[in-house]
Amino acid sequence: MKKRMSVLLALLATPVLAQNFVQQQVQLQHPANGDMVLMPKAKVLLQSGHSDTQRWLSWVDLTTQQASLLGLPAHAQFFQQASLAGQASESLVLLGTEGISRYDAASQSWSRLINTESLYRAVDQKRLPSLDFVLDVNKDGLSDFLIPDFQAYHLYLQQTDGSFNSFSLPVQSRVLVYQAEPGYRSKKPYRLDLNQDGMTDIAFQQDDQLLVYLQQPGGFSTEPKLVELQLGLTPDNQAELRGGDGRSFQGLQLRRLFDMKDLNADGLADIVVRQEQFQDAVEQSYSYRVHYAVAGAQRLSWPAEPGGLINTKGIQSEPLFIDLNGDQKLDFYTPAAEFGIGKLVRALLAGTAGLELQFFPQLASGQYPQRPVYRQDATAQVSIGSAQVNLPVLKVLSSANAPALLLIGDEDHLKIYASAKEKLFSSKSVRLKQPVPLNGMTAEAMDLDQNGKMDLVLPFTHQDPPEVRNQLHFLLQQ
Repeated sequence: MKKRMSVLLALLATPVLAQNFVQQQVQLQHPANGDMVLMPKAKVLLQSGHSDTQRWLSWVDLTTQQASLLGLPAHAQFFQQASLAGQASESLVLLGTEGISRYDAASQSWSRLINTESLYRAVDQKRLPSLDFVLDVNKDGLSDFLIPDFQAYHLYLQQTDGSFNSFSLPVQSRVLVYQAEPGYRSKKPYRLDLNQDGMTDIAFQQDDQLLVYLQQPGGFSTEPKLVELQLGLTPDNQAELRGGDGRSFQGLQLRRLFDMKDLNADGLADIVVRQEQFQDAVEQSYSYRVHYAVAGAQRLSWPAEPGGLINTKGIQSEPLFIDLNGDQKLDFYTPAAEFGIGKLVRALLAGTAGLELQFFPQLASGQYPQRPVYRQDATAQVSIGSAQVNLPVLKVLSSANAPALLLIGDEDHLKIYASAKEKLFSSKSVRLKQPVPLNGMTAEAMDLDQNGKMDLVLPFTHQDPPEVRNQLHFLLQQ
């Protein structure tokens, strides 16, 4: 009896986390080295790819795990999914040099939705990335389109009959001239309810100000409301770092608007300012200053002093604010690498560089811990020959219906760290045998099977081993 009880206890103590994933594979006809977009109602994943001479877009049926190539119009620039009037599920839409087009899966044909100009006047024949030009700004369940141009953003509000009302929101794109070759960068749009009338407004940051276009019944004001932020943001001209300007990086400090979103679950749009502190042109550190919104009688305001401060070390890739512990408040984590001149040289010689994941949960006060409450080490591969830095898989699966999981790729398996309240994640991991792509940072977390739990998508390219080349691997969380 004692022996049976010992065996039972041993079985109960055995980690079963790796068994909570269903693994699936889909073969593509091209490298999975582009962007991916999920159409959840249609049960379709869109995956783009490219080579030095071609570009592709695959339609992946998540029910059959089969992929088919789509014929692309010559004018295609970007792809995205949208909810269109009269359609039961999402539609694939393209932004091109001639306007916005939709794909009809039944007839496998393209039709024009809107003729519009944009910032993108010529086609990149080697790329088909996704672009966030689709939004539902008036919360009617139908997608609207926000298209950047040189002197304005073009806003198209979809009507119930499938037509569109258009508005021009004047805001200049940034022009960057390197010798005789110009480049253009559109300003990022932010959504907030500035005057607390229940309607979403659209804002653009300019120096230490916001240009806010207020939503009105039936449309948008085309004259911006100017809001002085007084958050110490670096003026746009000074925030633009270009070689040859004669600027010294020693002791340089820049403050940029990093994001605008509701961090503390009070329904108001908070502002995150990223402060970049340079020791020299190579070594720098970042801090994130969280300014929580205050609802006044006329509009939102943001105190000059931050209500939360996050101090990090090292150069960062993909810093994120997401809910890690299920309290509806957004926590912070980032992969970071410390690169001084000495460490950079050692990384090039050794072919590897160390990374550290740093996690900062939001406290009940709205503050963040002075130091990370949880850290995990990982290793990046550095190749001089291919001029590449291949980062490992570093993903958090965070969803409302399941505890957060941390996944780190390591050769031919994933290490899965379970949720732990005090430190966010366990210090011990469970191994799941699974091929890992060379560039793990292309991995995406999304709810493929719509069960309320985030899944992991691993894309493989032509540079990965033959047995997994040009495939998509799905890890569906059960």
